Amino acid sequence: MTLRKLHGVVVVSWFVFCILALGCWAQEASFAQAPAPGRILVGPRPSLLLLVRGPDLTAAISGPSRAIPGQDIALKITIFNKGALTALGTATGPSSKAYHVDIVFSSDDDIPMAAAIQPVYQGLTEEDFVEDMLMLGGRISNTKSIAAGKQTTYSLTTHIPAKTEHGIYYIAAVADPHLRVAESREHNNIGWYKIQIGARQTPGTRVPQGVDYWVMPYAVGDTTINNIKPNGLTDYTDSLSGLAMTNAPFGARLGLRHGHDGRIPTPTITYYRWTYRRKGAPRWAEFTAPVGVHYVKKKGGVVTFPVYTLGPHTVNGMNLYEFRPHNAPSVPGAITEWPTTDWFGDIYSGFLNSTALADGKYDIRLEVFNSSGTKVLPSGSTFRFIVPTGVTPGGTILTTTGVPTAAGGFAFTVHIDNRGCGADIDAPAIGSTTVADECGFLLYDPAQPEADEAAKVRIGFHATHPDNRARFQFRIVRGIMNASSAGGEVSAASAGVYTGDGHGNFSHKFRRSELLGPKCPEKAAFSCNLHVYAKATNGWRHRLNGLDAHFVRAFALAPQ
Repeated sequence: MTLRKLHGVVVVSWFVFCILALGCWAQEASFAQAPAPGRILVGPRPSLLLLVRGPDLTAAISGPSRAIPGQDIALKITIFNKGALTALGTATGPSSKAYHVDIVFSSDDDIPMAAAIQPVYQGLTEEDFVEDMLMLGGRISNTKSIAAGKQTTYSLTTHIPAKTEHGIYYIAAVADPHLRVAESREHNNIGWYKIQIGARQTPGTRVPQGVDYWVMPYAVGDTTINNIKPNGLTDYTDSLSGLAMTNAPFGARLGLRHGHDGRIPTPTITYYRWTYRRKGAPRWAEFTAPVGVHYVKKKGGVVTFPVYTLGPHTVNGMNLYEFRPHNAPSVPGAITEWPTTDWFGDIYSGFLNSTALADGKYDIRLEVFNSSGTKVLPSGSTFRFIVPTGVTPGGTILTTTGVPTAAGGFAFTVHIDNRGCGADIDAPAIGSTTVADECGFLLYDPAQPEADEAAKVRIGFHATHPDNRARFQFRIVRGIMNASSAGGEVSAASAGVYTGDGHGNFSHKFRRSELLGPKCPEKAAFSCNLHVYAKATNGWRHRLNGLDAHFVRAFALAPQ
């Protein structure tokens, strides 16, 4: 041992060797302080281990995999003693030599081996999150002694601070954070598990029993894939016209949507890819349209909403998209977070411009990849595809397990048709006489009985679509009164009094009085109005009305 004086302060350096019953410690320490007379100050912990037999504490912790800010959660903590001697607990041993346990809340798995502090002791509140904080009620100070090779379990309820931002966090159990137990190993005292903190999901998803991680191909627009028929068509009620559209194709720019387990992404489930091909074609083509999501950036009192691009990224020679990261991108000097709602409309995971494709049936496929761009095949140990089957009155999405393709993706069919409708009205005719003059008069012989075929007024119109994927509405208006109307499928064999040929061509022969009516016994002016409604939709329960067709023809019926 040596002593030397430095500006009136005694500096002590020494080696202290402590021979224990079954081992020995060695330590070196220095202090720049004035010791009390006859007393040498020794550090609280040996720093150089020569040989030790003693306790060896490790920890394990479990709890819910998901929670929301402000929620109380239950945890189970198990402390193991893997050493050769008993680890003293505070219930039986002196507190200076006994362990306690801290429950720590962190945004990463780098948990310090030190006593944690609650935010209230840092000038904050119980509802604030602080990195590596002691959770509320998270210090287990009344601990049991653990014999060599034994374990003990503790249970407690703690609280997720209400101001915790959404993302993936770590809840850790730290055994003996004050380093009061002389252990044979000090680097293994921490156990942790991951928990996702996010908004309460509305609606929820009812996952099939036995499924752990899952990815759900969900919808085209707002048309869930369980409402898309095997032939790629769908039924819906048009929100604009109120007309029921059956066997409708898809068109325009299609937004594809999928859902996934909240623990995704992980290193083994990192990317996804949408591909498509014409039915029966050998090759698949990748989706390449950019997909982005907004995040909130708070800097210097200014809030902005930049876009984070999910893809496409070139990974392993493919165009892949990220599953949205758990945490928003970090920006120096700023606070960033994901929005708590989808009011930005960032609901799509892929876009397909169907107008660039030939009309017909297409297979759409979703695949999953790990962080190196290797395809992940669905299984019980990786993930499962699930698909929607319906929705409860409360809004919960019901699902079933999806059947993957032989190559490990999930595929479904959509029928694409961006072709427009046709509309035309024939010139009204009586026998061989048609409306020919520019004044629009159709003249009849009053002496000819109206029941004669040659005296009837023929009205013909053409409501067409190349594949009959349309509906129509036809009206004859006399003045301001409806004289005749009909509507239905363009492929109908009949509609009202009109006879169709199955391809949108309709006609009917009227008696004069059926058109003139009792208040206009001799003459009247008419307008014929035809509207052809395309059925094609982008998935949002309204038609692509830019594909509609219209025609109006006016005429007057008068005696010669």
